[in-house]
Amino acid sequence: MASPEECRRQFPDDPRIGDEVRLLRRIPPWHFVRDDNDGRFRPSSAAFEDDRDGDPMSVYRRDVIEDEGGEPGRVLANHEGFGLVSISAGPVRSRDQTVHADPVPEEPSHAKVCGPKPRSTRRWFVRHTEWVVAPPYA
Repeated sequence: MASPEECRRQFPDDPRIGDEVRLLRRIPPWHFVRDDNDGRFRPSSAAFEDDRDGDPMSVYRRDVIEDEGGEPGRVLANHEGFGLVSISAGPVRSRDQTVHADPVPEEPSHAKVCGPKPRSTRRWFVRHTEWVVAPPYA
């Protein structure tokens, strides 16, 4: 778990990514949880952990995808059965996270969300995301 100071140094917050920018996160099927309160599926809090190798959580910028004339679902290519959720950058930052542009050759919209993600923060992410591509059986 990276400290806020480490994140600001290694993955500085990008002021060019406005607070209103929607960040997309792929949700694998093993992180779909049926919520007994409303009978619908939601992502598990574990879906918002940093990568196993210690790299910050990967997301995709919807503004970059749309500026290129693409659809958000393109980030699900080769990820059969995955869902896709969205959250704005501003609220993410309010949880002591940086939003850092990290384009990669295969996806220029790639970005990283860096900061401590204790269970309370991951649960907060669950409550503040919305499905863009819901689980196929939801």
